[in-house]
Formats: sequence, C-alpha cells, structure tokens
Amino acid sequence: MARALLVSYPGYPSSPRHLVASNWLANLAGALIGAGHEAMIVDYGTVSMMRRLFPEAISAQLKPLGVGLMGGGGQPDPEQLAKLQEWSAQLDAHQEQTVFEIGSELVAQSRRWQPDLVAFELSDGDGYAGSVHLAERMREEFPDLHITAGGRKACWFRGIIFRSTPAFDTIIFGDPEDVIVKLADTSDGAAGLQETPGIVCQTGKQIVEHPRDESVDLDSFPMPVYDPEVYPAMAGDDKIKMVILTDSRGCSNRCAFCVHPMEDGGRQRTASPGKIVDTMQHLQQRHGISVFRFGGASTPGDLMYAVAQEIIDRGLDIEYNSFGHFRTSNPDHFEVMARSGLYSIFFGLESGSQEILDQAVHKGIRLEKVRETLMAAQAAGIFSAASMIVPLPFDTPETLAESMEFVKELRPDSVPLQFPGVFPATPWIEKPEKYSIEIDDVDEYLFSNLDYKVKLLFPPQFWEPLPYKINGMAFHEMTAVTMQFAAELEAAGILTNFSHTLASIARSAGMEPRQLRNMAQLWCVTGDAEAMGGLVRRANEAIICN
Repeated sequence: MARALLVSYPGYPSSPRHLVASNWLANLAGALIGAGHEAMIVDYGTVSMMRRLFPEAISAQLKPLGVGLMGGGGQPDPEQLAKLQEWSAQLDAHQEQTVFEIGSELVAQSRRWQPDLVAFELSDGDGYAGSVHLAERMREEFPDLHITAGGRKACWFRGIIFRSTPAFDTIIFGDPEDVIVKLADTSDGAAGLQETPGIVCQTGKQIVEHPRDESVDLDSFPMPVYDPEVYPAMAGDDKIKMVILTDSRGCSNRCAFCVHPMEDGGRQRTASPGKIVDTMQHLQQRHGISVFRFGGASTPGDLMYAVAQEIIDRGLDIEYNSFGHFRTSNPDHFEVMARSGLYSIFFGLESGSQEILDQAVHKGIRLEKVRETLMAAQAAGIFSAASMIVPLPFDTPETLAESMEFVKELRPDSVPLQFPGVFPATPWIEKPEKYSIEIDDVDEYLFSNLDYKVKLLFPPQFWEPLPYKINGMAFHEMTAVTMQFAAELEAAGILTNFSHTLASIARSAGMEPRQLRNMAQLWCVTGDAEAMGGLVRRANEAIICN
C-alpha cells in the first residue's frame, strides 16, 4: 500500500468557478483508495486562500476605486493607473511570499504524513508558477520522493514542462485515475514506469512520451471521493460543492483552434448513462450534493438525452449543467432534458459568419442549425450560453458586423467572449500561415505561455502582450477589438463573459446572472473574500440537500 498526497494550487481566483470542487483530485483519490492505497487531498483553491492571498490593506484601498470604475464603465485615468500599478506590484510580492509560506507548510505536512507519491494539479498563470514552487520545495526536502503533475496544463504542455523545472519525475496526460494507481503501484515496486501509458518522463536529456490508452472504459473507474476526511477543503464552505462528472473524454471534432483532442484524446469515449446517474445518486445520498456539471468537452446530445431519461426514471431531484455541441444536439430533446434538471448549457458558436466558421474554425456547424438549437433550448427554459472568439483569423469589419447582427438577432442568455488564443497541437499552431497567424518562434511562444499571468487589476490592453499576430494585429490591437465587440453586445442588453457554470452558481446563490457577473468581478479584483465567502455559503445551502 502506498500513500499519495494530491495537491492543487490554482492561485488567486478570478471567478467563483475557480472555487468549485476539483474533480481531478476527487477522481484520483477514489481510484487510489479503490486500489487499496491511501490518499490525502490538499486543495488551496478556497475562500480561505483567497483571503490569505489578498492583503486587507490593499483591498480597503481598492474597493472605492473598483466600485467607481465599474459604475462608470470607463478606463482608469493616469493617476488611477499609477495607483493600480503600485498595488499590483505589492500584490505580486505578497502572493509570492504567501506561496513561500505555503511551501513550508506543505513540507511540514508531508513530514507528518510521509507520502510515497505526490501529484500536483497544474493550472494557469500564478497557479502554475505557485505549483512549480511548491513542487521544487518538495523536491529539495524529499529528493527520492516521486513527484508527478497532471491536470489540463500538464496535458497541454507535457514535455515542455521539463524545460521549466526539474521538480517533476513524470507528467500525466492519460486517464489520471489509471495512471495514478500505476504510479502508486510503482512506488511499491510492483511495476515499472515503462509499463505506464499516458505519461511523459525524462531520462537525462531525453524526454519520452508513452501514448495514452484510449481503450479504457470510463465506467471502470471507482466513485470519486469528496469525504472531508480525505478532502478537508470540502468541510464547511471553503469550496462550492458543485461536482464535475466524468461523462465523456476525448473529442473527435477537429476545430482548428481547440486543444481538447490533445487534452483528452482524439477518440471520444462516453460513460454509460447508468454510471453517470449512479454517480449523481451516490454523491447525493452520501453528501447531499444535488448540483452537478458534466465535465466533457463536447458531451454528445444523445448521451445527455439518455441521462435525462435515466434521471426522470429514478425520480431524482437534481440539477446539472453541461457543454453541448450544435451538431449533435436534437432540438426535440431539450424539453425532457430541462424536466430532468438541465439548467444551463454552453455551446461554442465562435462566429456568426458562416464564411469565417468554414474558413477559420472548421467546426462543422451551419448557422441555421445554431438558430434552431438555441431557440429550442431557450424555449425549454434552459439558460443557453453561446461562446465567441473575436476576432478570428480572416475576420474583417464586414464579417464582424455580420457576427454582431447574428448574435443580436439570436440573443443567447450570455455570450462568453474571448480573444483568439493559440494553443499546443492545434491546426492554428501547426500551420499558422494557413490561418493568417504569425509566430516567430513556436517553441519559445509555448514556453512563455506556461506561466502567463492575467493581470486581474487591469483590462487586457494592459496585460503582457503575447508574441503572435492574427490578421496582422498584435496582441493589444486584438484585445481592443474583443473589448469593443463586448461593449456593443452589452449596449444591446446581451450579457457577456458569463458561463453556464456561473449561471448555475448564480441560481444556487439566489442571484441574477448580471448581478453575479458584476459583483463577483468586483470581489475578485478588490480581494473581497468575505463577500465571496457569503456567495459560497448561499450557493452551498441550495446545493446540499439534507
């Protein structure tokens, strides 16, 4: 039997969704315990950590300015900008010192618990940098301990991470439940790393990637573990107790911008409707949890419909939200899915111009189907988010105007909006010239993305510019187009930058979507952990059915 310490340091939260319970940690704990090993979860993505990472002195000074800027909807003037830059530098220094203190605490906890294996869930920005620091502290103190890393960031960047740090022995990109058990068995001397699919390891200067096993049945994984004895952050109201379910993995779509096929595999696997609903029922009976999110990148419409029928047949009183895909959704199914508890759904629209969809996105959808699907979902009472990327390759003022007109006519419940990102193993980065994308050095660009940090106190035009161009536009020009598009949607009364997950959190907390969007943004920017904690408590009161 081996002991595995499972650690997540996601950094300072920029949204309430970053406080949702980690399914990666809970799934690994379930797999380890099911295989006869021990697991302990250390999750720093909590309200308590938000409070710790943001000094009250800076928060008190920021609150009046934050309220003023939000109320006026304007940009900071030169004097305000200077103040923000000063506070941002102080905040960076404070958070760096806090991570150093956390490293000492993690080392002390490890000395007490004496793990045989440590696994870090890697996330973006300061979460990545902080996780690397914690792993390096553990490496210094326990040179013979096997330290691995997984999560979305690890799946995307894999061997590139070894350039960033010598702290990790392995990087997990395959099914983490399967891999973590094999690594735990290895620590017992029962197997060798060469027999472990879905990992990257380094021997000297050589980096070896063992292909993932895409034949593993998702139904074979044990139930996730959210017991506070194993997952202490789940006690009280430090986490939003919405659970993310493993409904599917992998994506057979080949959208030109999307990294999901690399993250979870290019062949889509689905859990059975029975196993998905078994998990819901188990967690409701064991913990009272009644709100869930499907974790798949593109949950098939037929699977959602089958799950809905299973929920209704069992008479379960639950609520859930999910990604969807316009191509696989059947408009006739939404009424049944809404009746089963589907509250909100996220669709990737990307553009309202058929020309741009075909030329730059390769999503395989027609705008006629988009219109039919979204209208049916909304008619069934399902909160429907349609995400967009603005600007896209080949976008012109004319195609952007076409997109704007389409969205204003369609009127989704929200439009999560983002500027175009260029990610590993996507057609955009593999053949950038085909998509009007300019990147001087792809390897250096990817390396610089490992710890790219969003400057929370500033709008995107003040962030560190990413070194690529699209349609000849540099980073700040691109983000200016994005911000202008968002402003026009908001002026038309269409909510932006609000996901299906946030919609579910707002419902649980008894808040209107726009109210939650505005207040949560203010709370994150000004470090108001007390207000965020109140949101989490209210949400959990609705999520937990005793």
